Amino acid sequence: MNSRNDKHPTLKILVVDDRKENLIAMQKILRVLDCEIFIVESGNEALSFTLRHDFALILLDVNMPEMDGFELAELLRSNDETSQIPIIFVTASDTEDQSVFKGYESGAVDYLFKPVNPDILLSKVRVFLELNLRKIELESMQTELKRSNESLMEFAQVVSHDLKNPLNVITGLSELLLARHSSELSMKGQGYISKISVTAERMTHLITDLLSYAQLNANASSYTEVDLNRVINHVITDLSSTIEQNKGQVMVRHTLPIIQADATQMYQLFQNIIGNGIKYHRAEVAPIIQISLVHNEEHGAFTVLIEDNGIGMRSEDIPHIFTAFKRLDNAKGYEGTGIGLATVKKIIDRHQGSIEVTSELGQGTTFLIKMYESQEEM
Repeated sequence: MNSRNDKHPTLKILVVDDRKENLIAMQKILRVLDCEIFIVESGNEALSFTLRHDFALILLDVNMPEMDGFELAELLRSNDETSQIPIIFVTASDTEDQSVFKGYESGAVDYLFKPVNPDILLSKVRVFLELNLRKIELESMQTELKRSNESLMEFAQVVSHDLKNPLNVITGLSELLLARHSSELSMKGQGYISKISVTAERMTHLITDLLSYAQLNANASSYTEVDLNRVINHVITDLSSTIEQNKGQVMVRHTLPIIQADATQMYQLFQNIIGNGIKYHRAEVAPIIQISLVHNEEHGAFTVLIEDNGIGMRSEDIPHIFTAFKRLDNAKGYEGTGIGLATVKKIIDRHQGSIEVTSELGQGTTFLIKMYESQEEM
């Protein structure tokens, strides 16, 4: 669209009436508005114009030869490119109730009756022009936000790659130094090298987690059929060495549903919670994760319970655990980036679900994740 003042787009109104005197009268009333007025004398002409211009509003006479206003409105509604154009019917019909009912069925958003009151006409038209202007501004903001998110993701991926490369070199050289030259180093020197390697590895995990968190903001979710049983099996397989190392168990007590969801995000969700359950275990107790299912009666909802027997937390700490980089006092002796549960919360929000947490310090934690089998049922 062209811009009349470089701030707002030029809005366009189409007036359709088979009587030239009515068109001239309408044009005279509407010319006080900051918009372009197009006038046509038939439904066929109107169809042609709507395919060549983006109209904010159509003022449409009901009674016209060849194609009346109802037929034209139905044609416009059936076309994706014109289906969203607001239509105000203008009529002199004596059978008001029947005419109005038919008009709304055809897609009218409002009605005016002849002879048209100029003040009422201008008032109604201004409302629809303002709505159209807000719609254009919103679409522009969405386009700019999408472009900005894409640029941010490109930047994040480049930075992630450029940061990980030297960290991988540091980790590799530290391990090589310990493997080949540990006998030449004092115990203190070996400890320093080990700390360098562990710190570099921790930084690599932090970059990976930050990138995953950023991707949730920048990428649109891709919903497909997702079997949560397969997702959890993949998570358990990928965490198997950590589970075995800690002599832990992951017990799935019920068959979970197949849902409409983003498969990658579902993997991230369960990987973070199950991984935390294994990681934050009490030294004297082997970690046990139990996964069970509760079906709710409302709208295909279900709740997955993930219980662990780990270090737990104080009730006053629970409201803070989904904040990025927030680490609780009793978790500071464990490796972690503080982003995992923030990612979980964002994934659940994007799937229109909810999460609750119950916990007791030193006794374990239970996550109650409410979701829907279909995104349309929410």
